Amino acid sequence: MAQELAPIAVKENASVELLTCRIGDQWVGFRVQQVREVVNRQRRTQMPMAPEAVAGLINLRGKVITELEVRRVVGLPDRDEDAPFHVAIVETLSGEDFGLIVDDIGEVIVLNEDLFESTPRSLDDVWRQVSDGVLKQENRVLLLMNVDRFIGLTIPNAAAPNTKEITLH
Repeated sequence: MAQELAPIAVKENASVELLTCRIGDQWVGFRVQQVREVVNRQRRTQMPMAPEAVAGLINLRGKVITELEVRRVVGLPDRDEDAPFHVAIVETLSGEDFGLIVDDIGEVIVLNEDLFESTPRSLDDVWRQVSDGVLKQENRVLLLMNVDRFIGLTIPNAAAPNTKEITLH
């Protein structure tokens, strides 16, 4: 009696779906699985004694979300007060949502993840810390941004899964 062999799993080129955004002159890609939605300017409440990159808190359909100014984290000057911007609502590995303020939204693209090269040492230190790689395209360099590392730079331990147990007496 012939025994049937299980099919061998062959790894195909891993594709990644990215939402492209512009911060200053740099284009970045956020993994779509972590992007909940993109919203325009929301009314925000300032947070006293918060890190400099925390723009404030927004209320999005009853959920309070911390808004982070990406330009401040990566060392770019603040945009003009009247300049338009968008907020990408992203979810961290811990399940917490954050609003990342970006200058512009591009498109959603699907790329082969193998096309990304390691982040060059010539890139600014902050960009290197938040990058999972770079891809040279026709008219731009796209940086694959690691959302959890980015938020961890801004708010230490915010992106880490919550493993603390609380015991009530």
